Amino acid sequence: MFQLRCATALALLMSAAAFAQPGRHGMGMPPGGPGDFAFVRGEFGMAGKVVTGAPYSAQAVTQFTQTLADGNHIQRTTTASVARDSQGRTRTERSLPAIGALAGSGAASKAVFINDPVAGTGYMLDAAHKTARQMPANRHRPPSDSSAASATGTHGAMRQRSNTNITSDDLGTQVMDGLSVQGKRRTRTIPAAQAGSAKDIQVVTETWYSPDLQMVVMSKTSDPRFGDSVYQVTNISRAEPEPSLFTVPSDYQVQQGRPGGPVQ
Repeated sequence: MFQLRCATALALLMSAAAFAQPGRHGMGMPPGGPGDFAFVRGEFGMAGKVVTGAPYSAQAVTQFTQTLADGNHIQRTTTASVARDSQGRTRTERSLPAIGALAGSGAASKAVFINDPVAGTGYMLDAAHKTARQMPANRHRPPSDSSAASATGTHGAMRQRSNTNITSDDLGTQVMDGLSVQGKRRTRTIPAAQAGSAKDIQVVTETWYSPDLQMVVMSKTSDPRFGDSVYQVTNISRAEPEPSLFTVPSDYQVQQGRPGGPVQ
């Protein structure tokens, strides 16, 4: 029964990550915060970009704070170990919160994601049961002619109208954890009529990007509807990670498909 609960929780995590694509947040951003999903997208290859020649390993921390109407606060912190090798393979190892299917299990659970664009394969490892779910790797694909045409049509017009409510400010450069990073502040104004609120709502996101590693080192998002989130990468080492981090251990059973789905 515990194995089923773990598989269900992992499936929920993967589903959330899969649907947390850029530009799809809208009013439906889950209370886990943009930082959480930016982290999952970027480190498990869901950002759709393979980065080669820029290896690193680091710790990633996401802090989420929400203030309720009665003044009570909800605070949550998640940590993860992340790594990428020179070939563009990535590994993310993070602890799963004891909520939902894992609540009351009495055992800590970890989710380990390996994305290998070289082999065209991705894996989700379950250390407790020594199984590996195999899935196609996420790779960058240029837009097709039809999607490009669509972007210039109705969908492109919708995005253009949406962008009229967005302002962007350059925050310059600074050094974080030994890296030179470039900062930007993006403010999105949601009209009161659209949000169903008495006043306009402003969602402010500050990001600090490393051109050398081609990734976000820190991001802060303040959203009055859901709370504040801070995502930060620390203890960055630019040495080549151990190759074994990006392979499935020999004593693991490899299964096909996402957790909770049919085993092939």
